Amino acid sequence: MAVVTLENTESKGMLDDLPMSSFQVWSILMIAATVILDGLDNQMLGLAAPSLLKEWGIGRETLGTVFALGFVGMGIGTLTSGYVGDRFGRRGALIIGVAIFGIATLLTGFSNALWQVALLKTVAGVGLGGVPGTASAMIAEFTPVRWRSVAVTFGVVCVSIGGILGGVAAALILPGLGWRWLFYIGGVVTMLFVALLHFILPESPRYLAERPERADELDRILRRIGHPDPASAAHVPLVKGEAPRYEPMSNLFGPALLRDTLALALAMFSGMFMIYLMFNWAPTMLTSAGFGLQTASLGLTSFNIGGTIGALVASFAIIRFGSRPVLITMAIVGALVCATLAVLPISGGRNEPTILACLGALGLFASAAQSAMFAVGAHAFPTGLRARGLGLMGASGRVGAIVSAVAGAVLIDWGNFGFFGALGVLMLVNALGFVAVRGHVPRLANSR
Repeated sequence: MAVVTLENTESKGMLDDLPMSSFQVWSILMIAATVILDGLDNQMLGLAAPSLLKEWGIGRETLGTVFALGFVGMGIGTLTSGYVGDRFGRRGALIIGVAIFGIATLLTGFSNALWQVALLKTVAGVGLGGVPGTASAMIAEFTPVRWRSVAVTFGVVCVSIGGILGGVAAALILPGLGWRWLFYIGGVVTMLFVALLHFILPESPRYLAERPERADELDRILRRIGHPDPASAAHVPLVKGEAPRYEPMSNLFGPALLRDTLALALAMFSGMFMIYLMFNWAPTMLTSAGFGLQTASLGLTSFNIGGTIGALVASFAIIRFGSRPVLITMAIVGALVCATLAVLPISGGRNEPTILACLGALGLFASAAQSAMFAVGAHAFPTGLRARGLGLMGASGRVGAIVSAVAGAVLIDWGNFGFFGALGVLMLVNALGFVAVRGHVPRLANSR
């Protein structure tokens, strides 16, 4: 008998027929905390940028190159972490990723030249890029299927929570202590959490279920979860003399998965292009239209709050209706909101309440759809390829982020019609990606 796959294991009800235990909840919260740290550390250079520009007298374009290098590092990290997670375990890949960006963040505080910041930002990107995908895979594999979309989406939303905490920390630290202390404190807190993870974070049970040589480890985890017969669930026999199966990366591009791999990569590219275009350039676009700095900041805050609320609402809607109609609808509504923003008269700072409401709606639908997409990837890719599949999605998103960094400066010159018109086109491409995906999360059978 060959190694049992995720689908075989789940059909036996290894976790899906059990209630969520406190052990699973705490494990998911620990994994989610790594995503919070990812979001916090990822925002740190942007928060420190005004102080850094003033102290070192460098241009914005030069610092923009540093941000781009960070995105390159993140693209490398998503793919590398996916390989490590599928080959050697989710736990190790996650801890290594957090340790990399924690060390790089701490060392950034000691930098005395821009090239040092650029190098450390690239290294930090390798760690930062790998955490969300690995964490999503791990959360999915700790969660019964009925709660999976909610749990995975919650994990992804933690990036925004980290960004909010980073903003609060910057407001408290920068005025009195300076930008270096932002990196010192962020790095130390991250490394302390790495030590905690090393001692208490368990491996993914579904990852262990495909490795019979680690059956004892799975048995211990299932006992803590409360499985009624962990010994039988942990025993996955092999053909005599057969080694545990490792699925090559090329299977993502085989007949069974090619369509989903390309469709999810396209959806992630367009979605992250949209999100990072908003993050990096929306405040500048609003100020160029005549709005004050406070309004520009409120606009991005409205977008982020809408995205957080929308992602959580979407996760419950996916349980009720399945991910196909939910995500397609959200992307199309997002495109309509973009069309409204494109034709809304805003020059001279006009229609401020309307534009803030529309930006909140854009987050509620367009941004939230991208967070919920990780739940689709976690469902579409099998256990042996899940971390690398999610990593490939993440890498496509990083490419979109890099392109948005260059395109934003051009789109701003076209005014709100060109800026939000481009966002609308991106959301239509996003919807087409969702339409093409075959491995959508189905509606829960017993939902009403």
